[in-house]
Amino acid sequence: MLKSRLLPEAFICFLMALLCAGSAHAQTKTVTGKVIDNKSSPVAGATVQVKGGAGVSTNEAGEFRINVPSTADSLIFSHVEFETRAFALRNRSTFNIALQPKDLGLDAVVVVGYGTQKRRDVTGAIGSVKGEAIRNMPVTDVAGALQGRVAGVEVVKSSGEPGAPSQITIRGVASLSQPQPLYIVDGVRQDGNNINMADVASFDVLKDASAASIYGAAAAGGVIIVTTKKGTGAKPAINFNARYGVTQPRMMELLRRDEFIRFRKMINDPVYGPQNQTDTLPDTDWAKALFDNGTEENYNLSVSGSSPNTNYFVSGLYNNQKGVFRNNESAMYGVRLNTDIKISDHIKIGEQLFVWQRNTNPASAFSINPPFRTIPTMGIYGTTPENPWAKSPPGFAGPNLVAQIETAHRQMIQANLQGNAYAEIKLPLYLTFKTTLGYTYYNEELNYYQEAYSAGPVSVNATNLAKNNASTRSIFSNYVLSFDHVFGKHSVNALAGYEQITGITNGTQVGATSVGGTSYAFLLTSDSRINLANGGYDDNHLIKSLFGRVSYDFDKKYFATFSIRRDGNFQKFGPNNRYGVFPAGSVGWRISDEPFMKQLLPQANLLKLRGSYGVLGNSNIPSYVFLSTFDLVSAQNFAPGVVPVLNYTQQNIPNPNIKWESMYEANVGLDAEFMNGKLYASVDWYDKTTKDMLYNLPIPTSAGMPVSIFITNIGSVRNRGVEIATGYRSNVGELTFNVGVTGAFNKNKVLNLDNINSNAILAGDNNYGSPSFGIWTGQQLASTKAGAPFGQFWGFRATGIYQTDDEWKNHPQQEGKQAKAGDLIFADIDGNNKIDEKDRTVIGSPYPDFVYGITLNLGFKGFDLQALFSGVAGVDIYNAVAPYAMSPFSDGNTTSKVFGASFLGDNGLTSQPRIGEKTQTGFILDPNRNYTWANSYFVENGSYLKLKTLQLGYNLPASVLQKVKMKNARVYVMGYNLFTLTKYNGIDPELGGAVTTRGIDVPYRYPNARIYSLGLDITF
Repeated sequence: MLKSRLLPEAFICFLMALLCAGSAHAQTKTVTGKVIDNKSSPVAGATVQVKGGAGVSTNEAGEFRINVPSTADSLIFSHVEFETRAFALRNRSTFNIALQPKDLGLDAVVVVGYGTQKRRDVTGAIGSVKGEAIRNMPVTDVAGALQGRVAGVEVVKSSGEPGAPSQITIRGVASLSQPQPLYIVDGVRQDGNNINMADVASFDVLKDASAASIYGAAAAGGVIIVTTKKGTGAKPAINFNARYGVTQPRMMELLRRDEFIRFRKMINDPVYGPQNQTDTLPDTDWAKALFDNGTEENYNLSVSGSSPNTNYFVSGLYNNQKGVFRNNESAMYGVRLNTDIKISDHIKIGEQLFVWQRNTNPASAFSINPPFRTIPTMGIYGTTPENPWAKSPPGFAGPNLVAQIETAHRQMIQANLQGNAYAEIKLPLYLTFKTTLGYTYYNEELNYYQEAYSAGPVSVNATNLAKNNASTRSIFSNYVLSFDHVFGKHSVNALAGYEQITGITNGTQVGATSVGGTSYAFLLTSDSRINLANGGYDDNHLIKSLFGRVSYDFDKKYFATFSIRRDGNFQKFGPNNRYGVFPAGSVGWRISDEPFMKQLLPQANLLKLRGSYGVLGNSNIPSYVFLSTFDLVSAQNFAPGVVPVLNYTQQNIPNPNIKWESMYEANVGLDAEFMNGKLYASVDWYDKTTKDMLYNLPIPTSAGMPVSIFITNIGSVRNRGVEIATGYRSNVGELTFNVGVTGAFNKNKVLNLDNINSNAILAGDNNYGSPSFGIWTGQQLASTKAGAPFGQFWGFRATGIYQTDDEWKNHPQQEGKQAKAGDLIFADIDGNNKIDEKDRTVIGSPYPDFVYGITLNLGFKGFDLQALFSGVAGVDIYNAVAPYAMSPFSDGNTTSKVFGASFLGDNGLTSQPRIGEKTQTGFILDPNRNYTWANSYFVENGSYLKLKTLQLGYNLPASVLQKVKMKNARVYVMGYNLFTLTKYNGIDPELGGAVTTRGIDVPYRYPNARIYSLGLDITF
């Protein structure tokens, strides 16, 4: 009986268990989907987790499949490199999720001098750009990569010549000897102009003195830290990207034959009088003959990977740019190898090696844009092999520019090897010792061969050859001991180090005339003459530095950092002032972590106030100015029949008391992040003063010096400004977007110029290829004076145009001249009732009040759109091209603007000054000096907004990638320099220049180009 009763009970229990299992199975469901990043690329290895339960990882296509209990309310998506996101289930069975990279916010890790910090903990002013932001952009240097992306960093690319660097200024021009930023690439000083942008993992810009002071005497121009990529992932990743584009120049159109002849007749040019036949003359478009579309192609191949103890990154680069100017191109080749090896838990070693070569055919020295010193009635080519080039016609004594370019062969070869190796050892007591050894070799070879040719007045009678060679070798050694420990609420990070840089420079310049052949070889003839132009060797380059830094924080709310560096430069400064000391300190307060702020502003994820003060140095001067130096001059006979004696002459006046230029800077900043990082902003105010400015003081020729060199410390200048960086990132379903805006206000003022009393520093010209040839010859266009900013435009102030011939009676006149209707009215600045040289005054400013940039990134399904705008406001341009474009220059050409001149031909009074007047004996050009005196009529508003980059890309779907076994593949189209919004009437308002001569637009600029590109980026 007992047995029979147990069997049914056991059977019932078994059935109940099955029912429960079936019930449990019925209460789960399968959820699938895909995880992508902000560029719509798949995210492999992301964790998809049921809240409070189990999770799965995405595959290489970013796809996942997970069983979810019916009781679950949400899924959590996370990845070590992306922001974690949670989504409510709400009966959904499919999720396509876009994750935002963590490094877009203020929680990113940034690279500071000799270490890293989380941005939340940084107390200095630092701007960052990730390498992915410019990965496929047509930029070849760091400055171009940063344009419009970092507040306070002004980048100007005023030349479109292949290989030409951009000009970068951080927080305003602060010295008459303004240095470019210091570039630190993987911990070692390097040049920033030839880095493969595809190799870059991140850029970190140390803007204020507290952030940059660890680099001391080399940091007055700011510091840009470049970190190159390292291998990640257990499986090797092979990446290939290619870009091909067409470049188009923007040119001014000159008068063609019929218009040119019509104009020359208007001004009574006898060459084109009625007695001469003109309809059979050539009609040459010289601008088209010199400029045409170019091309740009770029290819990168990299292999990277890692294991528990090793990571590696190997890459190769080929970039070729055919310029828009005739016979101008540049090609670069490069190879990089980065490795890190973990020998044990306490020892790690690694190296970075980068080798590159650039071969360039530089633009001809005669690259005039536009070529005003031409005429359309002159042909290009001759009619016989003996006379291959057309000669200058009657009435024109200018060159055949095509002949000049085709017979002048230029070649520049630059080669560089930079390698460094490091070893890092973890020691007891939370100490780490790291040593880095680096070696750099740079060689530059310049060859120039000029053929003989005949083209009229401008010809070359004999061949000549010049060869220049310069090389630099430097050794870098660095030793750093650091301490890093957290105890309770206290955190201390400290380091102390020693650094030394030694170097050797070597160079020769040699030339020969009447050489044979048609190459760069010295094939001497009986008529050849060899000239050793110059040369030099210096193995005394030596910099020694001691530095240290201590960072402390309490409870992750209160931060303080102090750093100091002592630099000794044995080339630039004598024993009296060889060493400089550069301290800095900063503090920070994370207000958002205070209880009162959490109640007052709970939406704030981060609100941090920081302040700093520090000193930086500048030594941007030639070497050995503290010593008397001599140079060899020609051998001379001092008596008949006596052997010639070599002579030496002193080259400079020594200044044994020359010392460091010092820049003192205070900074106050506020960092904020709201809405879980969707909205972020940083604001900085700074005040920096440069003292003991280094300057090459002009000395009178009566001193008997062949070269006017006397460098001294002369004064001080102040820059004050405000920087703003803000952005918003989020998504609407599968649409992701990120909008960023940067802006910077800056005011510059020269406080004093000691040693030159009250005189202004005058500089700048508008010459046309020669100091004695041009419309404004002998006139300096910029003034630097105490109480005003650097390089203010200098000239006569035009207050209007005379409306009648009798109006001149109401205004002072130039001596011996009488203005008429259509002439400019010049202001009598000194009030002496006449217009003369003393009436030149400040008439404009070349430095912008506001510099800004806008970035936009959109992603939807497989598509992404990127746009970059950059602009400036509150700036003037000295349009020194306009006088050539609006009036005749010498015997050359001009543009159709000339027909708008007052009283020319059938014109009456217009808004453009008259270019001259007819008389019984001919035509008098510019009797009132409307065009030949530099004046404010040619100063224009230079504000602009440029669409620098617009790129549309498409990522191939996972289904296609799986078939071809790819991790990702992206194709894109792109435009660069697509349009410019400006009131400026010249070719391009994006202008740089030297400190005291910025913003002067001259007719020998290489034009910036518009680029249309196609690209491909694939990873296996």
